[in-house]
Amino acid sequence: MLRGLNWGHRRAMGPMDSISLHISAEIGTELVWDQQTLGGFEHGLVASVADRYDLVVFDHPFCGSIASEGLLTPLCRHLPDLNAGQFIGKSFESYWYKNELWGLPIDGATQAGVYRPDLLCELNPPDNWGGAIEIARALRRKNLWMGIPTLAPHGILTLLALCANLGHPWPQDQSEAPVDKQKLMHAVEMLSEACSLSHPACAGMNAIDLHEAMCNSDTIAYCPVTYFYLCYALPDYKNPLRFCPFPGADGSPNGSVLGGTGLGITRSCKDVNSALKLLRYLSRRSVQVNFMLAGGQPARSEPWTGMPEDKPFASAHQILKDTMTTAWMRPRFAGYIPWQAEAGRLTERLVRQELNAKNFCDQLLASWEAIAPKKT
Repeated sequence: MLRGLNWGHRRAMGPMDSISLHISAEIGTELVWDQQTLGGFEHGLVASVADRYDLVVFDHPFCGSIASEGLLTPLCRHLPDLNAGQFIGKSFESYWYKNELWGLPIDGATQAGVYRPDLLCELNPPDNWGGAIEIARALRRKNLWMGIPTLAPHGILTLLALCANLGHPWPQDQSEAPVDKQKLMHAVEMLSEACSLSHPACAGMNAIDLHEAMCNSDTIAYCPVTYFYLCYALPDYKNPLRFCPFPGADGSPNGSVLGGTGLGITRSCKDVNSALKLLRYLSRRSVQVNFMLAGGQPARSEPWTGMPEDKPFASAHQILKDTMTTAWMRPRFAGYIPWQAEAGRLTERLVRQELNAKNFCDQLLASWEAIAPKKT
């Protein structure tokens, strides 16, 4: 038997549940999943997890810690037929670190817009950030709200998306200088203005919370930037949502912050051969299409090109293809995740107006300088 750690949501578990019988037949053993919260997935892949499980679903910024601590089994020589061109955007590249592949991309995601068509009505989803601000004001006149989730780390990731879209991406390595303060201030002011027009409850929401709130209450009609969960477009939800590209400052969707998940084999896996059979099976085009049908978000590129299977999602995969292919990949060095957590807490304080823009920028830049290698 193989035991894996996944995260508890339809997007993550739906695909695995739908093919569980096929998996057992393919790999010759039973596969059992434990589930953790989205917060657990976002904040930690530690040695204790790697030593308790055979398989783990993880986020690409953990690759640096994984490589430095030897938490997962390197996959490159075991999966030689896989390459970046088979996967959407930088999904494959994001798990390739220090000349090694640390996880099989199984889920594709980034930040984009989401809305309730029955509430947005005549207000068309905007294609730029200024249009999003106009919609937010128009919604308030209708006693409705825009929403942007900013519970850590979502707020800082939205800020990093704005920086990247403005042409000032955050550096990939802690030895590189951060974004110039004046350029950072511009992005901070954009985020602050949008959050001032966002429903107050969104300050305590993550992406799942936002989707649930939009589906289950008639309050938040539009969100310009959040990690999308395309299963909420399916007709079995109370109020199906619709999705639209990330509305960048210049009208392009470039720079949204890449998400998604990878599946890794831990250093303590009791049956590596069966685990590798599983990864090879999950990488198949047909299996990834089945992921979509079960409410998942494929990492392979084919399902994002307008397949018939996308129709129940109101063609959301095809609509978001350009946003996916132009997404910005986060740093992956060991130590990035603690910085992201600290930066996320600072952004929460900015949104709550406990820090003004100048003090926030000073503290954010200082936090980056604190993790820079010391000069000798």
